[in-house]
Amino acid sequence: GLMIVNGVPVNSKLVIFGTWYIFISVLSFLSLGYLRQYISGYGMYLMIREKSRVKLGIRRIANLMILISVLSLIQLLFSIIFAFINNSDQAFFYHDFQSFICIVGLYIMSNFVLIFIQMVLELHFTEEVSLLVINVYVLISVTLGGVLLSVQKLTWILYFLIPNFGMYIRVDLPESGPLGLSPVIAYMVLTIVTFILSALLYIRLKKIDLT
Repeated sequence: GLMIVNGVPVNSKLVIFGTWYIFISVLSFLSLGYLRQYISGYGMYLMIREKSRVKLGIRRIANLMILISVLSLIQLLFSIIFAFINNSDQAFFYHDFQSFICIVGLYIMSNFVLIFIQMVLELHFTEEVSLLVINVYVLISVTLGGVLLSVQKLTWILYFLIPNFGMYIRVDLPESGPLGLSPVIAYMVLTIVTFILSALLYIRLKKIDLT
């Protein structure tokens, strides 16, 4: 009913899983080296000229957040358009616009946090390792999340599986009914993770050797 922000059903078909995963993988590849290559390239010259390396890093991450938000909204827009073309009664936001805003916010924020994790990993490891880690984490999270929800056991583990946060059919919203993830706690987790990643980014940028 909610197209792309529906996520992957508990008893998912491979094609649905693949369709959902494509956009995440595109974001991951598009962001490859976005911060690391900048810091080791043109950004290095700016830092040598006594411009704040922390401000440069934060500005780079802020630009990335805007890019991810725009791409996610474009994806959602196309999803809604195709839904209307197919006459599949996808005008869910007419019935519960508040839930729509809630899940879209979670979807965009979870996408950003996933790529933010990749950016921080790139400052400690190679781009290839970071890319592999984040994609494996996404695949495991969605698969394990489906298993936990299907058996309704150990659902608290879902709060460590961020890719599930932006899935309407896996979040406790009025129209979806009681499932597993509380949207309030999900937002709190994403906010806390963002602060932790920001702190790690700050520490790492402070330690970068410019010589």
